[in-house]
Amino acid sequence: MQKEEKPWKGPQEKSKSNLRRKTSKENPQSSLIPIQRTRGSTWTMKKEPRNLKLPSDRDEQLIHQLTTPERRFSNDRAREIIKRIVDERLETVEYSCACAVISRELSDCIKTAVKKLLYDRYKLVCYVAIGQLKDSAVNCSSRAVWSPSADTFIEYIYKNRSLFALCVLFAVYKE
Repeated sequence: MQKEEKPWKGPQEKSKSNLRRKTSKENPQSSLIPIQRTRGSTWTMKKEPRNLKLPSDRDEQLIHQLTTPERRFSNDRAREIIKRIVDERLETVEYSCACAVISRELSDCIKTAVKKLLYDRYKLVCYVAIGQLKDSAVNCSSRAVWSPSADTFIEYIYKNRSLFALCVLFAVYKE
């Protein structure tokens, strides 16, 4: 018993209801067009913009200008904020297992305070590590795609009798 293979039906044999153009509610400039899949005889709908305007030279210059920040991130002001927050919070703290919660609190508090400086289009990533000062050594590293003209970082190291804290704030410009 061999199965009878059905011939592939092209777009001309499809019903008209499957080939109608439909306009998206979100974007009335786009329309749905039928696209054939690589295998089989099924069709899917793909959004394709209508009346697409090609960018002019002026538009390209505007786009290029937006890749650099209007106001560069101030390392000095951010360092002052980090120093004040960390010094106040860790001044009387002894190292214990509760330091994990404290490091998360510090990280959130630092990010919130620096966001109040109102730097548009900067993404802030705050890293806080707290460790015991007694016989300890720590190596930390990070890797990222970096633009030296727009991105920056601030680090602050705090020590008291029983612990150390490493705070790093990355300010990455979102293009």
